[in-house]
Amino acid sequence: MPNKPNEQQAKEFDGFIQHWQRVLNLQDWRIERGIKPARGAMASVECDSPARLAIYRLGDFGAEAITESSLSHTALHEVLHIFLFELIQAAQDPKATPEQLDSAEHRVINVLERVLGGIYGHSSD
Repeated sequence: MPNKPNEQQAKEFDGFIQHWQRVLNLQDWRIERGIKPARGAMASVECDSPARLAIYRLGDFGAEAITESSLSHTALHEVLHIFLFELIQAAQDPKATPEQLDSAEHRVINVLERVLGGIYGHSSD
């Protein structure tokens, strides 16, 4: 029996997508939910770099309970695909210059420093 999010859960998922988009500083991407369901996965995402558009799809959660936590973690997983998209593209491009690779890598590093530093940073207390 399929275990797909209902409309309320899908809206909750949309909110988690927006949350992780903000946290990972991806406001320069338009991230939208697709109409068709993901096949063989809880969710999937496709990126169109020139358009700065990512389309995500919800699918079947299988044996995984659909909870606030599973929706948030799945949304984070899909947004991380977008977050790493440019780095992976640059790494796979045989024509990429060292500067392009460095720029893509540092975009990831800078966001992770901000996010992880806020969570695990040391205070002067």
